[in-house]
Order: sequence, then C-alpha cells, then structure tokens
Amino acid sequence: MELLPNRLKVAMNVALFIAYNGRADRPVPNTEIVGYFPHLKERSLEPVLQKLSSAGIITSIKGSKGGYYVEDPENTTLKDIFECFIDSAMEDEGHFGSYERILDEQVEDWYQRGLGMLSVVSLKYLCNEARKQYIPTIETPQPLDFVV
Repeated sequence: MELLPNRLKVAMNVALFIAYNGRADRPVPNTEIVGYFPHLKERSLEPVLQKLSSAGIITSIKGSKGGYYVEDPENTTLKDIFECFIDSAMEDEGHFGSYERILDEQVEDWYQRGLGMLSVVSLKYLCNEARKQYIPTIETPQPLDFVV
C-alpha cells in the first residue's frame, strides 16, 4: 500500500539529492538530477523543482552554470517538503459521504503527530546519514576499473 503520493516521494528524494550535492557556488543542474534518477523525465521533474523553489525549499540559479541548491539544509525539514506537496495531493481526493468525517478526524490526528516527527528531520541530518553510509556525491571521483 502506497502511503505517500508519488510526487511527494520524488520531491523528498530530489530535495535530499540537491542538499547533498549542491552549494551556492556549485548548484546542481537538471541534467545531474535526471542522470541520477533515470526513471524521472525532465518534463515531470520540472513542476516538482518549481514547487520546491517557490516554497523556498531550494534556490534556483538561472543560466548556463545554473542549477539548484538548498540554502539552509539545517532548518529545512521533511515537514516543509511534505506540507508543500500534500495539500495539492489532498485536493485531488473525492468526497465519500458519512464516513468521510470520521475518517478525516483520524487522519488529521495522524497527520499532526506525523508532522511533529517530520519537523525534527532536517535535510542536513539526512545528508549526514548519507555520508555515514558512504553514498558518493556527484563530485566524488568514479572508482578505478582494473578490468583488462
């Protein structure tokens, strides 16, 4: 069972990738993002990047040396990303009559508790976790290949 909308999962992964690899002096270009996530098409990635940028989660730099970076990964949390995308996902839902009010109360309670937990997980924390697991950055040199 999928609990998170696909666009939200894409946004969380892309924001973490940008936070891990990008800086103001070395923003991550679209080509690097699409190269790392080959299942994403640039046309489906663009609305996610625009939404993250308009919400202030990522910063966009235009031009040939442009790209994206996270200005404040220490204070940018998964809650920020979640709130940016979940509202539009919830708007797509239909109405289900009498049961909806009862379910909405339970979901709202879960939602508030979940947001509390997401608000303590920053992108910087996740970047540190990635470093602990030796996940290479886009600047990490490729391993040598000794195949003869």
